[in-house]
Amino acid sequence: MSSERAQGLRGYASLLGRWPAIFAGAILVGLIGGALAERKPSTAVLICIAIGGVIALAMLGERAFPWAIVVVAVAPWYPLVAEQAEAPIVKQKVLCAAIAAAPLVPWMWSLALGGRRTRPSRGALLMAVLFGAMALLIYETLGSVTKVIDSKVVGYVFAGVAFLCARRFGAGRGWLAAAFGGLALLALVGAEAYVKAPSHRVGYFVGYPITYGALVVGLAPAALLFAYQRSRLLAGGLVMGSAALLIFSESRSSWVASVVMLIVAVLLQARAGNYKALASVGAIIVVLTGLIVGTGSLTKIVEQKLNPNITRSQSFTHRQWSYGYALETIGKQPLFGAGAPGFSAEEAANRTSIGAIDNGYLSITVDMGFVGLIAALIPIGIALRVLGRCLRLGITPRYELALALGIVGMAVVTIFYDSFYWAQIDLLLGAMGGVLSVRLRTVGSESGKAPVRIRRRRWRPIRWAI
Repeated sequence: MSSERAQGLRGYASLLGRWPAIFAGAILVGLIGGALAERKPSTAVLICIAIGGVIALAMLGERAFPWAIVVVAVAPWYPLVAEQAEAPIVKQKVLCAAIAAAPLVPWMWSLALGGRRTRPSRGALLMAVLFGAMALLIYETLGSVTKVIDSKVVGYVFAGVAFLCARRFGAGRGWLAAAFGGLALLALVGAEAYVKAPSHRVGYFVGYPITYGALVVGLAPAALLFAYQRSRLLAGGLVMGSAALLIFSESRSSWVASVVMLIVAVLLQARAGNYKALASVGAIIVVLTGLIVGTGSLTKIVEQKLNPNITRSQSFTHRQWSYGYALETIGKQPLFGAGAPGFSAEEAANRTSIGAIDNGYLSITVDMGFVGLIAALIPIGIALRVLGRCLRLGITPRYELALALGIVGMAVVTIFYDSFYWAQIDLLLGAMGGVLSVRLRTVGSESGKAPVRIRRRRWRPIRWAI
């Protein structure tokens, strides 16, 4: 074969290898032209973002899944500065479309492009049937598709969808970088919000400051591992920056979650005999304590942001009412509840001045009964199983622990907050739990006993996903 002919064949092969991007680009140009011709610039912008995002996800490969989940979770869908929870700045159908696309688009790209073979999983099949039944129950209760297109409803259902889709990406590539990028975006937008309104709580742009705190504690362990693998100084700065974010959000439940995560991490490191890691944790605690105590301005900020204020008595009274109402309602409808997420919030708003139950587990049980609660607890149960196995065997696989601790942090916040009403938290819980469900089988094996086993060069394809 002549060199000219060989070069021509290589050119054709290169062109065929790039055909998806070329095809997508042609569609992008056509749709933008059509939208502009229709004189709807906003439609053109949405089309650009949507198709550009799909192309970017296709180019990322398996790393697209965690990036899609994290970007949708931390994006500023709500007003930057507020004094109470407000409606999103985009239409509900746009927000719900983004929530649905985050797990489904990378999953469908992965199916279309082939990749690893999968085999059925009875547990995953049962979970799919369970969430499918929950979706049908919600539709029958609400009575129309229009009412189903709500971020509370879609977020709850897509917690299960994200869990099942994540099982195809069990290798977990991209989670650490995505968590670090998501935390950086939360910090940047939070800084802008603080500069514009220093007297306000930070975090309304993701729905509510406690939602902001839950996202921080959920992403922080994986982001910290990403930073630590590159620079201890960067890791230390990340810890102090995360602490500042929680202070300015006034999310006391997130501080409780951080303490629980720290205690669990110390127990695991002590059980494994990793005294060097324990020394690093101790150094971080000493530095943070020294900064808070030794810096007058920082002490003032902490006292102002975290000290209980005049609304404490109102919050305490509301929590007492919430627990009594929830337990009474659950006793009347224990199996399937009211049949729709958000019911308890509406009842609380009608009967009190606060539209929440202040406990996510009670809220979802009132709404969906014990069946719905069990479905929502599956990712948390996977994380607890990972931590229990690590504690029993005295091992500390860093990657699995980072995801498990993030889930535990969000689960602790849920004790004080209606976390399942926020699709951002639902997506993170479901996706992290799905990855852990695949990697659970390797925890305790030879590849899970030493933390260095998680390095990219050591990863091997896991041929078990839905």
